[in-house]
Amino acid sequence: MKALMSPRSARQARLLRLANQLSASGAPGVPKTDGERMVWVHSHIRAEADKQLSREEEVAREQIMPLGVGQHAIATHGQSSHGNLFQFREFPMYPGEYIPPQHNALSSLRDDLRMDLSAQSIKQAWMRVSGGSYFQSSSEYYASVDGLDAEQLGEIISASLPGFNRYESKALVTRVLELLSKPGDSPARKLGRTISAEAVGLDNAPGHYTNFLEWMGRLTETRAFKTEHALFQFSRRKFNRDDVRVMFENYSLMSKAALQQSASDSYSHFYHVLKDFSIKVAGEDTRHQVGVRIDEAEVDVDTGVSVGLGQADNKKYIFTAILRENKDRNGQVFLHGRPLHVAFDNRSWLMEKVLQPFDEAKLDFRDFDVSIISEGKHSPFIGNGIAASAVRLAVANAIAKMLPLTRIPLKKSGLLSYDRRAEPGQFPGFLDGKKAHRRFAKR
Repeated sequence: MKALMSPRSARQARLLRLANQLSASGAPGVPKTDGERMVWVHSHIRAEADKQLSREEEVAREQIMPLGVGQHAIATHGQSSHGNLFQFREFPMYPGEYIPPQHNALSSLRDDLRMDLSAQSIKQAWMRVSGGSYFQSSSEYYASVDGLDAEQLGEIISASLPGFNRYESKALVTRVLELLSKPGDSPARKLGRTISAEAVGLDNAPGHYTNFLEWMGRLTETRAFKTEHALFQFSRRKFNRDDVRVMFENYSLMSKAALQQSASDSYSHFYHVLKDFSIKVAGEDTRHQVGVRIDEAEVDVDTGVSVGLGQADNKKYIFTAILRENKDRNGQVFLHGRPLHVAFDNRSWLMEKVLQPFDEAKLDFRDFDVSIISEGKHSPFIGNGIAASAVRLAVANAIAKMLPLTRIPLKKSGLLSYDRRAEPGQFPGFLDGKKAHRRFAKR
């Protein structure tokens, strides 16, 4: 134990000495005991080693990625790529996918967004001062002002900001002029407006896919993503004769000027031709779906009670759920007059199944008093999943009758119906799935 507590290298000893000094000075967040400080040192060294390994891996992978032809194209001959023109994606399709940093990908987009956010006040001030004048490039701006160049602007900035030297000031001027001259409808600017700064993870360590689902959901709504996905599905032969006919009609509807204009960003002409096909392969065509019926609320006027029916296993289990709103937010669920945890003998998976309709409808079950009773001729054993499914169906029906709009999520999640083809559960005398029963014999 003493060997584990003692530093093994000069770096560990240096970090441990620094941790001891911070602890002695009373800095917040520093571990108090020697063991915790040693664990702190080890974790710091391990994190630094991981970062260095990631940097080395990035350099190694960057060297083997073919980047010779064009900005986005793979440098390979046509036979190995089967003559196609597949390109690198400009965004990761899954966490950890490698994208060369030269591309306008998430890594460079993060830097662009950071610079855009920091220069926002400068751009607004420029628009106020200049009266909305716009220039296409930095050289055009220098041509519009007489006797002023980057050197003189850099000297002015370095004189007003002593912390900047002459080269840094010149670089700042160049960068700001590039930001001011960048058109607002460029693909990078459109993508920057689509993905917010917090979704990309500006407040987190670079290189980590934070809030992945959020920004991936926003990214899949962009035209570039839909076009890339449609091309990918087209290459997988996911089209039929009607799709090709619609593509040809979309292409024929475009004039030559419109085709040249949409082809300026290298992908919009694909989007206009494959527009209907992208809707099909993205699963967004909902014309074949049937809408959810919304009924009138069925609530008793005098008692404020709604009643729902649920059954399962060929009407072996028939339950009725009686639901009433609880204004005090201390509602309970009773099954056969007993609390739910007592009736199900603390089987959490069965209790969760019964309370699932409240979660799907985004309701709190404590806002309701629920009483569930059995309606069958006899009372079978209810501590199983089949009985819990029947209870869940009764509760879902009662919720949908009290709050009709909740019928949409409940119906979409399949809680308002049960599969009549389901195999019946086992019972005393059960032999197989047919009608053969084992004869009762008193042994």
